[in-house]
Amino acid sequence: MAQTFYLTLLAVDLSALDGLADRWESIHRDIKGLGTRMHDEALTPLRDKGYWEGAAAPYAWKMIDDIERQLESAAKVADAARRVVEDGVGDLRSAQKDLKDAARRATEKGLHIKADGTLSPDVIGNVCKVELTDDEKKTIEAADREIAQILKRGVTADRNLAFSLMADIGLGQWFNDEPGLTDIDSTKKISEDAYNALDLALQGKNAYPGLSSDDPYSLGWDWVTGDGARHRDYYYGDEMTELIRSSESMEQLRLDTLEQWRSTGQPQGSVAYSISESGKLGAFKKLLTTDLPAIVTGDEDHLGEAFTGSYNLNYTVRGQDPDGSLVVEYTLKNNTSNASFLHYIGYYDWLEKTNREEGVFSSVDQKIIWTERIPAKEK
Repeated sequence: MAQTFYLTLLAVDLSALDGLADRWESIHRDIKGLGTRMHDEALTPLRDKGYWEGAAAPYAWKMIDDIERQLESAAKVADAARRVVEDGVGDLRSAQKDLKDAARRATEKGLHIKADGTLSPDVIGNVCKVELTDDEKKTIEAADREIAQILKRGVTADRNLAFSLMADIGLGQWFNDEPGLTDIDSTKKISEDAYNALDLALQGKNAYPGLSSDDPYSLGWDWVTGDGARHRDYYYGDEMTELIRSSESMEQLRLDTLEQWRSTGQPQGSVAYSISESGKLGAFKKLLTTDLPAIVTGDEDHLGEAFTGSYNLNYTVRGQDPDGSLVVEYTLKNNTSNASFLHYIGYYDWLEKTNREEGVFSSVDQKIIWTERIPAKEK
């Protein structure tokens, strides 16, 4: 099992980031001014003094000109990266110190801190109690809130550092000629498009996967006929992804995500949409009044959720802007199958036995992944 962020922040040696900042500063110092030297000592003599003539001369001048620009861009990137790392390590070090102090105070009161940084609700004075006094409950809740708020700061600094650094370095084959971030508090400059590309790149995936033309109708047809791949991945900008994002149900799930983040400070979590929240009768009513009309008309506010039925979203925090807007990566896993087709009558074991792995009416798995910015709401 991977170590939790709470345990990692407590134990991590942040001097490695100090060394990284020093290295960026050294690189900047070594290459600063090389672009000018390339221009003055190489390009000018070759182009202006006639040291290189003939058909190949213009091409050589262009190549040297490109080298000059790349050296100048590299110097800009090195300087911006150094500033970002220095700012990030300062915030991380502050959060680490406060977290250690908070954990020490909680331990001195005999409270039990779990591996994820949350507190056991029934342990105080190193004793597990069946009943707690009001004062004991308040003591546990206060310590829990304090650690959660510090974790939020640590997660924000960690994620903002990673994406600010990546945004400055860029994803192109050349050095970024406009590294626009010099601290970790300017993430608002990173667009949703950029966040999606950077997020995929940080995971070792193709930063720019080609757009899929699948939609609920073509997926349904492939389920019926058995055509196409039995597993599909969808990303930001794909039709299936955008239908889920525009679903009415996502409005509440975004609010739920914000609420969980603010109360727990945990970097991962999950939220859920259920069609049977008001019982089977409510689900059947929704089928008749909302989902079937959406399928017939292509209503984008409801078509995505009409196709998936109930669904869970796992989320991972990727950063937070100074105004409180939260950047999260959402993952939705869905299975189009014989059992899911009848989800309005409920989910039963006997329905699962009707699913097929190949041929007509065979299951089609989908994984939908995207990163988005959730605007801050009332605090």
